[in-house]
Amino acid sequence: MNIILKKTLKILKWTGIIILGLTVILLTVHFIGKHYNNRTPDGGINETMYIDVNGQEQWINIYGENKDNPVMLYLHGGPGYSTSFIDWPALRKLAKDYTIVNWDQRNSGLTWIHDPKYGGITPEMMRQDIDYVVEYILNYMGKEKLTLLGMSWGSMYGGDYATRHPEKIDCFICISASVDEYAEEYINEAILDYVEGRIDFREAVNTYGNELFLFRDPFEATEDISGQKKYYEAQKTAWHELYQNDEEAIKLLEDYDPTVYVEYFHNPEDEDLKKKVDKTEETEKKLWLKHGYDPDALFDDADYSPIAAMVFNPYYSLWDWIHFDTETIDDDTYEMICADFPLSEITDFEMPVYILQGSKDCQCGALQKYFEQVNAPDKEFRVIEGGHSSTLAKSEELAEFIHEIAEKQQAGK
Repeated sequence: MNIILKKTLKILKWTGIIILGLTVILLTVHFIGKHYNNRTPDGGINETMYIDVNGQEQWINIYGENKDNPVMLYLHGGPGYSTSFIDWPALRKLAKDYTIVNWDQRNSGLTWIHDPKYGGITPEMMRQDIDYVVEYILNYMGKEKLTLLGMSWGSMYGGDYATRHPEKIDCFICISASVDEYAEEYINEAILDYVEGRIDFREAVNTYGNELFLFRDPFEATEDISGQKKYYEAQKTAWHELYQNDEEAIKLLEDYDPTVYVEYFHNPEDEDLKKKVDKTEETEKKLWLKHGYDPDALFDDADYSPIAAMVFNPYYSLWDWIHFDTETIDDDTYEMICADFPLSEITDFEMPVYILQGSKDCQCGALQKYFEQVNAPDKEFRVIEGGHSSTLAKSEELAEFIHEIAEKQQAGK
């Protein structure tokens, strides 16, 4: 018994020593990386601060390689979902052309960690926040205008500001743009057109893209069971088109029957149907992964290491990571805020408008239709391979897109 106890204690001792050693190494690596990446470029700027914005101390970082460059304010997604924990390698690649201001909005990221506020967030409060932040940045940097770069919800937030204060905006850029309920309504109308026979499969794909069949479900568009099944049969056809030369994928599709979703939707208590749905979802996940896209992953297709970006993050301390949270705005508030910033209703801009969208983003087709209605001095819609987060994760392609815009802006002055 004593021998077993001694061996157990010895194992626990060495386990503790190993864990302690790894912790020390991790903390040391994080400390060195944090300070190394927090250097200020020669002739540039790198300043982090908390500013009082309508009763909450909100985090901003100003980073650029040349103080004379135009200023760009990055508006993250959400509302309530800051990307400051992982976005710095991507945003810094834009610093050759712009001085980048990264702002964690109300109840997001480092703002939430530093000064959490509970409840009471309104659309008007969000408008007051961005009004104050833009004015603060312009005064701080000695500029009359800046460029807005909005991601997802940030495109809705930025579009609202750009139309309220066009005199302060040089250019409006959207990445992974979101156009509120318009996208859902538009896609549902497209699904209905297909299932009711107003357009055929080829016309549907050519007009709306494969994502019409690969990202959606038909249950909001139609209550007709035969129409719902017709939609899912088209989904299988779309997969076949994508993988017509891939024997492994064709094998997966042999037993793939997405119409089981319809049966389960109308019989949700049926356990046998539930098992079939689970199996179908597994196959679908494999098909997505073969397509080079994991719908559940955020930065798997990044051209930089997400893990390294977090470990060497120049802004986050160990305390910040301990208190990190991505769900800082409740669902009701989230929906209320989004509903009050409908980008779909904004089509006339006094400044150039540029959109970069992932080809597998579920709103890509809807965004293209929206963009056709946009009136602006200059505009461009560009698609890159990937999903909703790819426009930030594929930092080289983002930097190239931004660089071309900067050159256009400079040539126009």
